[in-house]
Amino acid sequence: MAEYLEKINILTRQYNDAITALQESYDMESAQGFLQNLSSSRLKRQYSKKYEALAREYQGKKKAIFEQYKKEHPEWTKSRKIWGWIFFIGYMCAVVCCSAAMPMSEESTSAVSSQAVSSQESTAWNAENIPIPFLQDSTQYVSNPDHVLSQETVNRMNVTLKRLDNELGVQPCVIVVNYIENDDPFRFAQDVGNKYGVGYGNKGLMVVVGYLDHSINISPGRALEADLTDAECHRLEQAYAVPAMKAEMPDSAMYYLTEALYSTLKKKELPPISNLTSDIEDEQLEVVGITMLAIIVWCIIFLRINRKYHWLGMAGAASLMANPFYEATHSSGGGFGGFSGGGGHFGGGGGGFSGGHFGGGSFGGGGATSRW
Repeated sequence: MAEYLEKINILTRQYNDAITALQESYDMESAQGFLQNLSSSRLKRQYSKKYEALAREYQGKKKAIFEQYKKEHPEWTKSRKIWGWIFFIGYMCAVVCCSAAMPMSEESTSAVSSQAVSSQESTAWNAENIPIPFLQDSTQYVSNPDHVLSQETVNRMNVTLKRLDNELGVQPCVIVVNYIENDDPFRFAQDVGNKYGVGYGNKGLMVVVGYLDHSINISPGRALEADLTDAECHRLEQAYAVPAMKAEMPDSAMYYLTEALYSTLKKKELPPISNLTSDIEDEQLEVVGITMLAIIVWCIIFLRINRKYHWLGMAGAASLMANPFYEATHSSGGGFGGFSGGGGHFGGGGGGFSGGHFGGGSFGGGGATSRW
């Protein structure tokens, strides 16, 4: 590598001397008024073109030296390519993860909801046309066909609802849409619950929201009505869902309500909304912080190994002088070479999620409906 650097430095000094001589020639012609019929701007463009010719010639020779070095050091070349791709892919994955971890603001959520409204506003959902994701994937308890909720909120709700199912034997089904047929969330909840038999031993739980109908209904299965009374359902709706819905924050409303339902059935103290908000923010900040730290560490490692493989230029190598004339240089950049290698693709294997099945539960008319 030292020999290669010396060759590059010698070549660079030669061409920098040529550029210096070119600049002296330009200064002489400009000062003496040589070719008086030629404007100063045209004279500068002429010398800029001469500089560009020198720069192209320099880059070509520099590349030839680099190619010769690669041929003489095949192991170094192979390792450089492999490590280059490893760092590139790792960095891109880290950036994607960091972007995904960034919290979505309520304004962004509202924008997503607005797009969903424009594309789905004519659909009035009922028990016959509503999709039930749980039947295809037993970890998905939330039906969100109009995309009223963000996917991040749906994922968080599914985690809590899964705990409700596993720990308490309460099988939930949450439906959030823009419009409900006949604007009747109670009938919608009862029809879906009875049609699919939500709940083992009649311990099912239906939550239905018509976001643009401004309505919400909580309907417990027959065996759950003693634990989740009509008055309790109404209180939870008014305390956790309705205020956030009025503020056009459906993600917050449904996340708060899901946590409150879990705490109520678990017979735990109900969580204050402020605590729920801080939990979300703390978790988001923690994920973003860890991801950013990983990116920084990755970059430090990259810069250290760059001393050996020189993806970002040659440490200790001289550089070509910039164009000393006013006209911008348009020559194509050279450098020490970029990552090279054939394209590829990731193969996909089999597997996937198994569909769930409801327990044959029934609903007898309990629950409550609120509007905002």
